[in-house]
Amino acid sequence: MIKNFKLKIMSFFTELPQNPNFPQLEKEIMDWWTQNDILNKYLHRNDKSEKTFSFIDGPITANNPMGVHHALGRTLKDVFQRFKNLQGYAQRFQNGFDCQGLWVEVEVEKDAGFNSKKDILDFGLDKFTTACIDRVNKFSLIQTEQSKRLGMFMDWENSYYTNSQNNNLYIWHFLKIVHQKGWLELRKSATTWCPRCETGLSQHEQADGYKDITDTSVYVYFKLKDKTNEYVLAWTTTPWTLTANVLLAINTDYPYVKTKIDDKIVYLAKEAATRLGLTDYQTIDVTTLLNLKYESLFDLPNQKNIKHFITDWKEVTPQEGTGVVHIAPGCGQEDYELGKKLGVPMPSPLNEQGHFIDNYGEFTGKYAHGVKELVFEKLKQAGAFFKTEDIIHRYPHCWRCKTKCLFRLENSWYIKTDEIRPLMKAATAKIEWHPKFVSSRMQNWLDSMDDWMISRSRYYGLALPFYKCECGELTVIGSLEELKEKSINPKQVERLTSLHRPWIDTIKIKCPKCGQIISRIPEVGDCWLDAGVVPFSTLKYLTDKSYWKKWFPADLVLENTEQVRLWFYSMLFFGVTLKNTIPYKAVVTHGEVRDQKGERISKTKKNGIPYNEAVETMSADAMRWLYCLQKPSSNVDFGYEITNGVNREYILLLWNTYRFFTQHANLENWNGPENTSLPGGSATKQSRSGSIMDSWILSRLNSTIEIVTKDLNHFGTSNATKAIQNFVTDLSTWYIRRNRDRTDNFELLYKIFTKLSVIISPFTPFLGEILHKNLTTNTETVNLENWPKVNKSQIDKGLESQMINVRKICQDIHAARQLANLKIRQPLSSATITQKLNHELLEVIKDETNIKNISIGNNFSLETKLNPELIAEGEYRDFIRSIQVLRKNQGFQIKDKINIVAPNWPVTFKSEILSRTLAISIKKGDILTITKA
Repeated sequence: MIKNFKLKIMSFFTELPQNPNFPQLEKEIMDWWTQNDILNKYLHRNDKSEKTFSFIDGPITANNPMGVHHALGRTLKDVFQRFKNLQGYAQRFQNGFDCQGLWVEVEVEKDAGFNSKKDILDFGLDKFTTACIDRVNKFSLIQTEQSKRLGMFMDWENSYYTNSQNNNLYIWHFLKIVHQKGWLELRKSATTWCPRCETGLSQHEQADGYKDITDTSVYVYFKLKDKTNEYVLAWTTTPWTLTANVLLAINTDYPYVKTKIDDKIVYLAKEAATRLGLTDYQTIDVTTLLNLKYESLFDLPNQKNIKHFITDWKEVTPQEGTGVVHIAPGCGQEDYELGKKLGVPMPSPLNEQGHFIDNYGEFTGKYAHGVKELVFEKLKQAGAFFKTEDIIHRYPHCWRCKTKCLFRLENSWYIKTDEIRPLMKAATAKIEWHPKFVSSRMQNWLDSMDDWMISRSRYYGLALPFYKCECGELTVIGSLEELKEKSINPKQVERLTSLHRPWIDTIKIKCPKCGQIISRIPEVGDCWLDAGVVPFSTLKYLTDKSYWKKWFPADLVLENTEQVRLWFYSMLFFGVTLKNTIPYKAVVTHGEVRDQKGERISKTKKNGIPYNEAVETMSADAMRWLYCLQKPSSNVDFGYEITNGVNREYILLLWNTYRFFTQHANLENWNGPENTSLPGGSATKQSRSGSIMDSWILSRLNSTIEIVTKDLNHFGTSNATKAIQNFVTDLSTWYIRRNRDRTDNFELLYKIFTKLSVIISPFTPFLGEILHKNLTTNTETVNLENWPKVNKSQIDKGLESQMINVRKICQDIHAARQLANLKIRQPLSSATITQKLNHELLEVIKDETNIKNISIGNNFSLETKLNPELIAEGEYRDFIRSIQVLRKNQGFQIKDKINIVAPNWPVTFKSEILSRTLAISIKKGDILTITKA
């Protein structure tokens, strides 16, 4: 029994509170689940089932408390697993935690007040790694409790952690295979670089970090050699890169012109000249500019002996800038590729912290993003400055620490993708994507993806098992056994407490080619290796093939849409590499959680609601229902005003509807579904339209179960929740309201609420459990019920359609009453409608509209004339209404008997008044009052 109720048992049902505190009730349900071991029973109810449903959880980053955006994905994951459990499918219920990589490092650095790698090394790499692991352990426990509070059922004791030795060794195995396929490559590239984290970023990491920012661009004169007063006008948005200029690039597919600026003869693209207001120009043969030499902008040591010239490059466009691009091969990947193709020098001006290295004159030691004013000053001194312009453009920022990135040449490890790309594209076509457009997004990503940069110049992460010898031999270790076998000290391998740095760095091997003692490379792996391997590492691919085959590929994976280029991509990469197959059959993606105005939630705007506050204010069920109402392709607007609407339109409506049923069943001393003979039933008023209303509500129930089942089977929630909400509205505002005086339908309502408690439980598990417990069924918990089957013989679409028409007719009659200023409690003699309906439906209209006779005719009309009998009956209904209002205002219980004092009442209806109000007596008095009998 829920402790908070503290009310007496009234016959069959426990009295429910009139003003429920849902967050408190949810906590009491959680306590009851714990006390009765419900989670364990839920997890193992289908262990012997031959049907399986394999779900792989995308690991939540165990780095901070859970946010409301995490709750969206976790709600949807829980919904589908609960549904499949109710359908009898065996499942694994394994939760995942993402535990290593830059995101953890950055937070540990913040806590410790570190600002650079040097701070970490001074602190001690062993202590730093331990601090990272401690942080993961702390927040994985916090997130577990937060997920439980959401109502999420998982096998929490069997969660996987991506920093585990098992997970890391599976990645070693994968990298060994990659090496054997010839896909592994160490090469220099102009990496997008975070100067704060001091590491490069991969292509999929960069995509998440681009921001629209305002920068100062500059137009620069480059003086042509062996020419008198002739210049080429170039443009750049990164002034610091001018210090490392090597080439200028034009595109000979466009026309170029010669013009004069002040006393300078200047060359640029014709379109750019027009845009810059340089209209006095002469078109030239653009090929005459090719291979012209030009002078260095700055007198810097690094520029000595660089032979600058103009080249043709089809990437140049005159739509922005000048149609002349300055090329610094050490400061950008596209520039690097062009420089590599032409075989020119590639000066890389920056160190890991983003500061200029030696040989850069006054720039040496300065931070690259802080030198633009010095650049402009030097350009002006050299007569090379034309003008500056502010420009809004998309620029990469570190996806974790938000620092504005730079570009520097760096040796990095890559997995080449040309060979695997067509295989991944073919595999993608076999996957079921929800929504469907996500399939195209994945195909587009595969078309555009570069080689996968898998190395990071960091500390806490997957230790890449690469041992590279000076002789050129690369040894890739694929297992712990291989590491023992090749180690110069196998005992040292056995004593390893962790495969993380710095401990793994102590293991040396002999080069198999030359015999030299060599160390592991210092880099760690991309964190998406950690998550991508889980379809293999969590399913025992290397140790228990029968188990792996039972659960692979996953029937479902589910995450935010951005995971197309991240987790979904990395898992697909592993699946195709290791088995040339899909690692998952179906993908469900969802949008973002926004604030209630539809704006992105950000720390700077302070427009977010902390998860703990939200769940204890609005309730977990309200949060879950809001998330499930939304189509997966759309973002979710989130806020208290919105969830207040959820409570009104669904949760409170269902609560009050169910409470009305239980109160009236108790009032009639109903003893439950096994007792089909109702005491005093023959003396109780029966509805004139009971049979057809019963048929209609059963049809609506089964239609709803059919819609919900179909939607969930197709991994949807929006249609399902809307169907349930519509059914609850119909049940409350039409069926129960139209049958509020009946006592012969308790059995029917009991069965309806029993099935309803089950079909709502995947979405709102707390409310489902409260109703189910109150119904006192033979099953201990709603979580052990079976999903209700659709009784198609009870579905009557024609009747459902007719009832829609009936309700529309009633609305029209109510509207006509309002125009005539006749309230609904005033009976009327007749109305004429235009639609032909059977007798039972006409009775429904008569009951609803309080009209004695309904006839069919060519035009709608309402008889508004009143006779004394109608007036008296109207007064009787008004009097009943007044008494009910007094009962509610004075806090009387539904069974409380009363005495009435009134100045007058419709005498001919005295017996009905006493019966309807549970009154013992009615006496004359000055004002209308009631007292408990």
